[in-house]
Amino acid sequence: MQRQQQINDHKRIASFSKLLKENPKDIRLAEALLSACANATAKDDGSYETKTVEAEYAFKKGMEVYNACLFNAANARDIDNKRKWLVLTKSSLLFLAHKYFDSFMLYLEFDRRPDKRFYAPRKSQLKPIVDGFQDVADGKIDLLTVSQPKRTGKTTLGLMFVIWRAGLYPDKSCLLAGRGDALVKSFYDECLNIMQDKATYNYWDVFPGCTVSNTNADQHTIDLCSKKRFSTIVCKSLSGQVTGVVEASNILYIDDAVESQEEARNIERLNGLWARVSDDLLGRRKEGVPIIAQGTRFSINDPIGRLQAIAPQMGWRTKVVEVPALNPKTDESNFHYKYGLGFSTAYYRNERKMLADIQWESEYQQRPIEEKGAVFGRNDLQYYDKLPDLEWDAIISVVDPSEGKGDYTCMPVGFISGTEVYVEDVVFSQALPEVNAPKCGSMCVKYGVKICQVESNANGLLFAEKVEAQISKMNGRTSVRTKRTTANKQTKIIVASDNIRNHFWFKNPNYMDAGCEYAQFLRNIWAYSQLSRNQHDDAPDAVSMLENMVSTLNAAKVQAFKRPF
Repeated sequence: MQRQQQINDHKRIASFSKLLKENPKDIRLAEALLSACANATAKDDGSYETKTVEAEYAFKKGMEVYNACLFNAANARDIDNKRKWLVLTKSSLLFLAHKYFDSFMLYLEFDRRPDKRFYAPRKSQLKPIVDGFQDVADGKIDLLTVSQPKRTGKTTLGLMFVIWRAGLYPDKSCLLAGRGDALVKSFYDECLNIMQDKATYNYWDVFPGCTVSNTNADQHTIDLCSKKRFSTIVCKSLSGQVTGVVEASNILYIDDAVESQEEARNIERLNGLWARVSDDLLGRRKEGVPIIAQGTRFSINDPIGRLQAIAPQMGWRTKVVEVPALNPKTDESNFHYKYGLGFSTAYYRNERKMLADIQWESEYQQRPIEEKGAVFGRNDLQYYDKLPDLEWDAIISVVDPSEGKGDYTCMPVGFISGTEVYVEDVVFSQALPEVNAPKCGSMCVKYGVKICQVESNANGLLFAEKVEAQISKMNGRTSVRTKRTTANKQTKIIVASDNIRNHFWFKNPNYMDAGCEYAQFLRNIWAYSQLSRNQHDDAPDAVSMLENMVSTLNAAKVQAFKRPF
């Protein structure tokens, strides 16, 4: 019976959708399509089904109604007709707000003056971040990290997402954490303000079955629908006690965990901060609950950097969003909003003149302070989208095996053509040698690597044997060699750096999953500094080994020439 109803709903929606495409100015068809979509997804408690395949289809068609409304409202010449389309625009957003975060924010402030709204004037600039939040809502990612300059709407956007999730799942708990009592109090105040200010915000239109049942200004908690042991929204300072009194069953939201540049320069304070995040916050997170971490990227060792680093080990699907103040390519502001809001290009350029380079790069450009002495800055390296179709002189690899203490096993695979080296794939993993050695051997066979050089320090000889065994098992033809390195690591990297910047090509990071091993490998290279202590330097060390090997091969080439006599 239910299946037959779903089939009938689908046919009805498809029929109205087809008619609206044929008659895009017929408001009655648009109203009928929206009504069909809403009826197909409505639940008895006043909410909507959003997760099923049928619901996905209904909301997709509901978006067609919204787009038709925008077009007709903008192009209607008759005031009465324009008003009717605007009314339907609001109705379509109310429906879509149960599925799409973008629609929720537009509906939330629909009745405000355009220049007083938060989201609409900033939408084009903030949409990449909103898309990240939507991926969280759709269950596509487990960890979202967002970095952008101060006073650009980061926290307000994050809190709107929190109250949206709270309304969707009032019986679950959103845990919000930040640095200091004043900050978390502002979280609490802003969430409560949006919910209680009915003259400004349309929050309760979206969630008519909910009410604020209890608040506690001292504990910074808000309960929706009913009072619970673990409140719907809980705001806690990283400096306070969270164990035993909170739980993250809906979402774990971390914002501005690092207090200042001074704290960012102190590795011991960062280690202590990470201990509170990993022990107190992650320890209160229920399995599968998504994590959102926002803030200025002061240091590669800040909580955002640490979360990104452990994501592959934890199996988290990760999305990294970093928006600098000035676009690195155009030197234009990324945050110049409508109605004179935000910050102009001139403003940011003047700020750059007044600030120290380290402060500008970290607080505004989202490049951690360690990158001031970066040997391989992100914009200093060369990237390619697709491996060129060339006759390769050689395909080689080097392996820097993990020595424990959280090190990575790193193996870049280089395709060589003349003086150019294309790093097509990598192993970059903190797994045990029993896992990484066969992985390296399999990659050698996959790409037809001719020579694989393994650094023989510490456990290198045993690691090389395991790599060779895997290659033999797969009937590969790679020659595995070992070489002991005696040169100073930093000296080796610095000496090789010019050649790496000028002749090495890496895969374009814009077209890869931010949580994959290659992306982690690139971030490790970008973060290497000759001025700061490097927590991990496995990627730049391995790439410098590859550069030394390539230089040796080129130096050993024999070239035929015409006999002079």
